[in-house]
Amino acid sequence: MELISIQQLVSNERNEEKVRGCEVLAEDLTPEVRWQKRSILGVKEIIKQEKQKAEDEKRKKIENFNNSRIRLESLEDLQSFIRVRKEKKPRIKKEPVPPKLEPQETSEPVDVPLFLLAALEDRVLLVNKYLSDGGNPNVHDQFLCTALHRACLRGHQQIVENLLNAGATLEPMDMLGGTPLHWACRGGQLEIIKLLLNRGAKIHHKDKLWSTPLHVAVRTGHCDCVEHLIGCGANINTQDKEGDTPIHDAVRLGRFKAMQMLLMYRANLTIRNEVESFFLPSAPWAFLLEITCLLFSMPLLPLTPQTDHILHSFVLLTSALNLLLHT
Repeated sequence: MELISIQQLVSNERNEEKVRGCEVLAEDLTPEVRWQKRSILGVKEIIKQEKQKAEDEKRKKIENFNNSRIRLESLEDLQSFIRVRKEKKPRIKKEPVPPKLEPQETSEPVDVPLFLLAALEDRVLLVNKYLSDGGNPNVHDQFLCTALHRACLRGHQQIVENLLNAGATLEPMDMLGGTPLHWACRGGQLEIIKLLLNRGAKIHHKDKLWSTPLHVAVRTGHCDCVEHLIGCGANINTQDKEGDTPIHDAVRLGRFKAMQMLLMYRANLTIRNEVESFFLPSAPWAFLLEITCLLFSMPLLPLTPQTDHILHSFVLLTSALNLLLHT
């Protein structure tokens, strides 16, 4: 058995001797065998080069990563880093996409799906083409939504006027009983609301959930529509199927400005809904504090035994929350 010294193992001399031995033996071989041996040695050399290349790339990546890391070796480095982060980066201005121009003339007939889509997308020419060809302005989709519903939701005043002038029904009801006035309130389209009311739309109409247009405007937070509906005589204390008044919805959904407006117009605070609760219990804590400040800042609020009980509860609630925050 051949003994190998530690020095040979460390210096890898034995492997080199093996390689040299193979080369010596290869001299006595035939050319074909010699070529095969050289091919094996060439493959080993290629593998060695690939390993070395992979190690070099790994080392470069580590060096690049270390160089890219932020080094905070002193307080000045930290301050400069914070200063750079606070500097506003220049915003890249996006070029506005030019709107697609609608063709001036349409010779092909407009079918019902295209007509309903045109009313939603404010494509006046297609709507006029459909109406001029004798199309029914009251056609609807599978949800009973007409073109007037869609145009009122998006606020397309010209299409709304054209549909009404062509004989469209002023108050068609969708699957849930909503009228175009409900849809206009959902979209916050004040001008459409004015147009429909001037044409004779009923401001107190209720859908299948007994929600009025005022309920819808409060839920969606469109305060300008809320104020206009109240000014036109909308019942501020009307209840839906669950007994909720508009102020119930305002508090439940966190519509503080709408609730402020309803209180300004003397909304009734003592009406209970189906679960026998006032308008307050489902509101978040921070919102309850805002309501408390609002109620105490309104000297015209009528103080009945019920409202006095509510205000007293607010005082206790505010005191308890203040105690929790300072302990």
